[in-house]
Amino acid sequence: MVGTMSVPRPQKSISYLVSALLVALSACTVGSAPPPAGPTSPQPPAIGGHPDMTGWRLLGDAWVTGQFANEMIRVGKYEGRVARVMLVVTDSHLEVGDVVIQFGNAQRWSPGLRHSFADGSRSRVIDLPGHVRFIRGVELIRGGVPAGTRAHVELWGQ
Repeated sequence: MVGTMSVPRPQKSISYLVSALLVALSACTVGSAPPPAGPTSPQPPAIGGHPDMTGWRLLGDAWVTGQFANEMIRVGKYEGRVARVMLVVTDSHLEVGDVVIQFGNAQRWSPGLRHSFADGSRSRVIDLPGHVRFIRGVELIRGGVPAGTRAHVELWGQ
């Protein structure tokens, strides 16, 4: 054999370089964990502006529009007896001058709740007198919502 020379081919050098680069890149990603899913909390988040009411049950609700002298949230007998209640307001702001709770024995009681509710807010917890009571309804006295809106008011009990 006369005059054989080995000349490196450029294609083999490039394919070796690409292979080495791929191995190096894959080594960087092996063992890396995906980013955390976010903060975890023991209670589910509020949905659509509604506060989390875990542990409470809905007793009744009403839609309030405009200015009013009194607005009633009716509660049925099937809702049972409760020891404390809370109001939740969604979909608009609501001003309330007073709240009167009507019990099953026709007794009326006011917890002295005068409040300006923002959308998605709730009242303080209202402990009822006499331990556990049956509620017929809750009357909202002297209040209103901004013109052209309506507020959804819910009564929750425990």
